[in-house]
Amino acid sequence: MSQSRQLAAIMFTDIVGYTALMGNNEQKAFELLRQNREIQKPIIENFNGRWIKELGDGVMASFPSVSSAVYAAIKIQEACRKANTFSLRIGIHQGEVVFENNDIFGDAVNIASRLQGAAPPGGIYVSESVHRDLSNKRDIQSSFVGVETLKNVKEPLAVYKIMLDGEAAYENGQTLTSIAPGFDCDIQISYRYNDNKYDGWVSEFVEKLRQELGATSKDKLSIQFRTDSEQDTAREITSKKAVIFIPIISQTYCDTNSAIWKNEFIAFQDESKRDAIGPLVRLANGSSLSRVIPVRIHDIELEDVRLLETALSGAMRSIDFIYREEGVNRPLRPMDDEKSSGSIRPMYRNQINKLANAIKEIISGIKQKDFNQPAAKPAEQPTARHIVPNVFPTTLSPGLRVEVIDRKRPSIYLAWTSNDLKESREEMAIVLQKAGFNVLPSVDCPADDEVFRQRTREEMDKCVCSLHMLSGEYGRRFELDDETSFPQHQFLEAKNKVNQPGSDFNVFVWLASDDNRLIKPAQQNFIKFIRNNITRNMMFSNSKGPMQLVDDIRVVIMKQDARVYDSKDTEIFFIFNEQDEQDAQVIVDSLSQEFPVETLNILPEGEDAYREMSTQQIPKSKLAVVYFRYAADWALPFIKQIWKQVGGASSPTPLFLVGEDDPRSNLARNFKAPRVISTIVPKATVSEEVRKVFSAIAASR
Repeated sequence: MSQSRQLAAIMFTDIVGYTALMGNNEQKAFELLRQNREIQKPIIENFNGRWIKELGDGVMASFPSVSSAVYAAIKIQEACRKANTFSLRIGIHQGEVVFENNDIFGDAVNIASRLQGAAPPGGIYVSESVHRDLSNKRDIQSSFVGVETLKNVKEPLAVYKIMLDGEAAYENGQTLTSIAPGFDCDIQISYRYNDNKYDGWVSEFVEKLRQELGATSKDKLSIQFRTDSEQDTAREITSKKAVIFIPIISQTYCDTNSAIWKNEFIAFQDESKRDAIGPLVRLANGSSLSRVIPVRIHDIELEDVRLLETALSGAMRSIDFIYREEGVNRPLRPMDDEKSSGSIRPMYRNQINKLANAIKEIISGIKQKDFNQPAAKPAEQPTARHIVPNVFPTTLSPGLRVEVIDRKRPSIYLAWTSNDLKESREEMAIVLQKAGFNVLPSVDCPADDEVFRQRTREEMDKCVCSLHMLSGEYGRRFELDDETSFPQHQFLEAKNKVNQPGSDFNVFVWLASDDNRLIKPAQQNFIKFIRNNITRNMMFSNSKGPMQLVDDIRVVIMKQDARVYDSKDTEIFFIFNEQDEQDAQVIVDSLSQEFPVETLNILPEGEDAYREMSTQQIPKSKLAVVYFRYAADWALPFIKQIWKQVGGASSPTPLFLVGEDDPRSNLARNFKAPRVISTIVPKATVSEEVRKVFSAIAASR
């Protein structure tokens, strides 16, 4: 028995609709098989292929090279079109197979068969391994179809369609149009060829963007996307005149000697200063957006960031498709959304939606423009993605449940973060916007150390508070001071503002994860420093998500001017709900025999006023007690709000949440936070527990 293993290109073909034809007209069906054999066999042999066998109306063949298989498939489809008697589906995959006698076996055979089944009538589908090997064949063009899950194939497979005569012209952008008069296309995708050669990332990205734009925008937008390798050569590139320019920023894109950089990136910058639109697009709300939307697929070197900032005449604001994981620097892919990950890793689906929304905003601004008027010169130099405060592309629902205060919007300094939190910072900005804040800074972190220091001071001076988001990463360090990170510098600047005489500036710090296993040593020291230096107007939070945190910030920053109540200096301030009035009075009577006690009975109406009374009375008390028995659903939210309003971890007065163990559901009710004591005890010991806590506090003073 003869057997050998070889790397081969496997081709499957199948006659469309043959089964139905066989049931209706058996004689005609057999005639089609004969014609199919007469067309295919000579072509397969002419391209050094090996006719393996017929499988009903299908044919299986092998080729020594990918190009031979694809050339043969194209010739077969051309011959079928000319004959005009039947249509074929063709699938091609390259892989290792076992040749045994006159047959072949292996996964490659199954994959080729599945590709054939997925192909459209008259079409040729190939796998990624075939697509890669065609990269130097300029006369063969292909387009990305998608990542498909094929039957009996373990991993999802990237699928490409071979373009036949009449199809390639449209795909190469030769029949593109634009919504803007005088422009050839709406969107130009600029990239280095090698960023697409390995796994077709750019092809897949363009297809996903097309799909997302179709679901996002009413306008049918055209995209210029070259799939050949000629764009990466040194010769002059003839690009279409585009409305929006999307450079795919990789580790190799920022090469001033490359044809892509000179003839696409720089050429667009120059052209946009002369065309009818101008570098910036003005929106109806008065803000401006740049026509350049950088898409980053790698973390790039600082010198490359500086090069981009120089070319763009300002700070860059990119939309990142970067897979966030320790020691990994690769593009994010759609299949990564299916993997379990921490909250810091962006989702491909969200990022593509952000990009589509950004494009939609720009197109909306352009459609309002009168093209008979010359483009107005921008008041400032264009930036890569200049977004003034309050303009953030969002993937969040417009029905987001954050109450918006109808008043002058305060500005919050949302500190630049370590790279792993970049997308989380963007989402936080969206939530803050919806809660009624202006958010600064509105561009990516500057690459230059001095520019960063200057922008930090300038932007923070415009704000009433700052929010610092922390993860396990320490963040980028200064070149001349590698002990200090950018996030640390911003916190110290904010702390200095708090410490200025008469300052009302507030600082909020949010640690997204308190798992010490995920926190780098330098970051642990920084977090410890923050905890040890919490002073007035500062709050350290471990909130589970941005919604809860933003609600905390609103309570502190946006509270209305409050009525001043007649609060008194006292030992114990005892707060309870009307539901527990009878039990509470017994406890108060017992405590009053030893200590001065002020009480507050919370009635159903006017809870906001009661919170304000509590906020004013608590600082004048040595201990604030929130008691509950039946009113647990009131007590927990109430003490959380009060704790925030009196300063959180920097509260001058400890808070004691005490509940009775009957009903037993109370056993699960507790609130853990700095300066808060929480316990559930039997009814008979509530008074004694309050005495113990008060005595311990008095002894520590």
